Amino acid sequence: MGVRFLAAFYVVLFHGFPWFAARFTIPGYLQIFFKNGYLAVGLFFLLSGFILAYTYEGQISGSKSRLRFWEARFARIYPVYFLSLALAYWFEPGLSLGTRIAVLSMVQAWNPWKAELAGAWNYPAWSLSVEGFFYLLFPFFLPWLSRRSDRTLYWITGALLVLCVCWHTPVKGLGNWDRSSLLDHFLPLPLLRLPEFLLGMTIGLQHLRGKHPKPGLPRSSRISLCAFSILVLLSLPIGTWVSLVMVPFSILVHDLAVGESRLARLLSTPTMVLLGGASYSVYLLQFPVRSWTRVLSEHLLGRIAHLGTPFTPIVLVIFSIGVYRFWEEPARKALRNWFARRNQG
Repeated sequence: MGVRFLAAFYVVLFHGFPWFAARFTIPGYLQIFFKNGYLAVGLFFLLSGFILAYTYEGQISGSKSRLRFWEARFARIYPVYFLSLALAYWFEPGLSLGTRIAVLSMVQAWNPWKAELAGAWNYPAWSLSVEGFFYLLFPFFLPWLSRRSDRTLYWITGALLVLCVCWHTPVKGLGNWDRSSLLDHFLPLPLLRLPEFLLGMTIGLQHLRGKHPKPGLPRSSRISLCAFSILVLLSLPIGTWVSLVMVPFSILVHDLAVGESRLARLLSTPTMVLLGGASYSVYLLQFPVRSWTRVLSEHLLGRIAHLGTPFTPIVLVIFSIGVYRFWEEPARKALRNWFARRNQG
């Protein structure tokens, strides 16, 4: 989906917003909108559950199929993950060996007693650590959810959506949770974000079963209304209740998958498909690309190096497309072929 690129670029704007805010006068509603960019990660988790359920329904039934799934996920995410760490290595020289092992093993976000570890080495990689936890559980959740009746699946979806909104799961990573001293800081524990991933799974299964909501509005109008609601919610000063955005997120993901709207067709154009493919690199490489762009700008431009900063997102997108075409996809295919040969032997 091209929507993945929009979500990834929203996170990029979120991280780059302090630079712009320090130099330009920005209306209050736009400040709120850009400061809420981290919520796109919740959309990523939702999309991940949706796509995996849609792709693997009926294909996981035993230990061998679970192993094949984990191999496929490793081949999909680790090449770019490793590249991001290699590119960021120069800028994180003081990390301990234990921290490096935790990040390389993708478990940096799993320790509630060392929450600061989650952002080590390459800050955005914390969400891949959370995704890794989801991938471990997915082969066990999918068969169980697949056996639920339509009615039960409907109620599970509703319960998960209420949990995401009322427990404010999308905002927990920023330390807005204050019920104990342990959770009084950045705490992106996978269990706290699991409802978003499971919600995506249940919506994906409902989509496969052809359970499309049929309110009075046509689907194209409903998609437009959802997109407008998302923009409004992300621009309002409503604190942790910005988690309400998970409602239009959920409807939008479901309806876009049907593909019967102008927005769905736009997001399916060759350009958006390419950008969607590069979105993983856009998200994960934003820190090292920003850092290397700054170093190269200072070296080439000297005192006017700051003039290159606004162009960093463009550099990131172009570089990410190259990574997608010439590193991510070839590495994924090579790993999948290697796993296949090993399993046959």
